[in-house]
Amino acid sequence: MPELTTSRRVMLALAGIGGVLGAVQIRDRWKLRNHRRALRSERTADDMFDPSLIESLPEAAQRYFRHAIAPDTPLARRVELTMEGQLRLGERWLAFDAEETLAAQRGFVWRPNVQFGPSLEFSGADFHVDGTGGQRFALAGLVPIVRSGGAAIDHSSAGRFLAESVWLPTSLLPAMGAEWEGIDHRRARVTLPAVEESLTITIDEKGAVESVETLRLDVDTGEMRPFGAAIERERTVDDLTIPSRLEVGWGFGTDAYEPFFRAELRDISFH
Repeated sequence: MPELTTSRRVMLALAGIGGVLGAVQIRDRWKLRNHRRALRSERTADDMFDPSLIESLPEAAQRYFRHAIAPDTPLARRVELTMEGQLRLGERWLAFDAEETLAAQRGFVWRPNVQFGPSLEFSGADFHVDGTGGQRFALAGLVPIVRSGGAAIDHSSAGRFLAESVWLPTSLLPAMGAEWEGIDHRRARVTLPAVEESLTITIDEKGAVESVETLRLDVDTGEMRPFGAAIERERTVDDLTIPSRLEVGWGFGTDAYEPFFRAELRDISFH
């Protein structure tokens, strides 16, 4: 067999690396498709929203539901979203667009495309489905740059799912297993099945969400830290009203607040 030249060895090595990376990406995409398929199996229930069923809830929670869900609205179990905004990596704010599937009691899959440079982007997904969380991101759709999972990611991604549940207000109803506790006239605390922490929602006089806040595991530090979002705008679609523009950060409500995510919803559909 003729001896391989150095350039040919390099080409074969790169081809081998490309094949391995391609196989990793194919496997990740297959798993993400399965996660989305699982969430998209959730469909609107036959039941309608009956305001009389929330009369035992704290005052702030009642005000929230009466604002967020019109009477006789079908109880959606899933929301499909598209959004655009910016996320911070280090000192840089990078533009992104994304789509998300979020299902009551199940979880979410968030799939962004992030503009890293004039002609370079990374994409992938952040997810929490049936108790399992993970992150899968690749540069230029091929080179993996983030592949994370494990108990810490499961815990942290559950905190994100909890905070984002305000995008599906029907998921916060007692009929969906949510438990409410009053704090004061403007705040109430809600706990969801299979999520350890609770979510504090601040609600204005008309019932609109002003902010959401929870304790979430910061995987980088290993600490439980305040995490939350300030709501800047809301939208009503199919008789459901949800936050549509927000800023999110660690240290929410403290002097150590560090915003890292700003987004505005574009398309919203309930199922």
